[in-house]
Amino acid sequence: MQYSIPSPLPLEAFLGPLLRAEDALARFDERLRGSPKPLAEGFCSRILFHEICAEQRLEGLLVHLEDLALFAAGAFDGPTSPELSAAHEALQLWRRAAKAKASPLLLSPRPGETVSATEPLQNPPEFFFDPDWNEPARLAVWRGVLHESRNLPPVLAAALAWDAWLFAQPDQRGAWRAPLIAALVLKARKKTEAFLLPLALGRRPAEYRDAGKPFEVRIEGFCGLVVDAVQRCEKELANLSLVRNLLDVKVARRRRNSRLPELADLLLAHPVVSLRMVARRLEVSPEGARKLILDLGSIIREVSGRKRYRVWCV
Repeated sequence: MQYSIPSPLPLEAFLGPLLRAEDALARFDERLRGSPKPLAEGFCSRILFHEICAEQRLEGLLVHLEDLALFAAGAFDGPTSPELSAAHEALQLWRRAAKAKASPLLLSPRPGETVSATEPLQNPPEFFFDPDWNEPARLAVWRGVLHESRNLPPVLAAALAWDAWLFAQPDQRGAWRAPLIAALVLKARKKTEAFLLPLALGRRPAEYRDAGKPFEVRIEGFCGLVVDAVQRCEKELANLSLVRNLLDVKVARRRRNSRLPELADLLLAHPVVSLRMVARRLEVSPEGARKLILDLGSIIREVSGRKRYRVWCV
């Protein structure tokens, strides 16, 4: 179980895509940091819902965006499924990662620490885990790649961490963690200070990663995913910016003690809202929540198409 980084690196094969990815990330991160705080926070919160649903689709699971948003807010009235529970756990993981410092989470080798395979687990429960998988040794392989890439450009280091994780698979059932790991590398290297890159949103239908493909093809594919993800983020931020301007006009006409500004922030941070969700977050009655929603007029629209358990979005 060895993952080798070619020496010298075949930069001529993927230098163009790498520079485009670096430039796209830098421009968007700067734009997001320069955005008004409510808009930036709303984007960072909302984009995680899309990212988790995209990750679940890559795993062959279907989780509706509406269900995940309501479930996370404690306002879901339907039956809970294993897929929805798993998506919610992944969402919580991304949220914690977004608030924490990235460097300690990556398990980088400490000064003087030798990067080598550790001893296998003693008496692993073979009915639940493969005793021959040896997750500690696989984790050591991945950490070695992380250590070797510490002086490389941020996007290239993230690509290697992502590729090595999918190769070594330290977590036997954790391939879905690869996008989060790449996002944490970019955050730790100060390439994305304002957000965690939702890499799963950039994955195209074409085969982007195949262990049988050459190293440079896999790295070039990762750079393409970064550019695609940034484009999705730019579109989402542009739409939210337009909506924020419309909401500001509505809010400016209200009294100072109005709850409408809080509803505006809630709508920016979540893909959908329900009466129960609005009432709980704003601490108003269901009838009060309904009135606030109606006060927004055409800015908000009902998307459930039913009389009960209705949901709205901007």
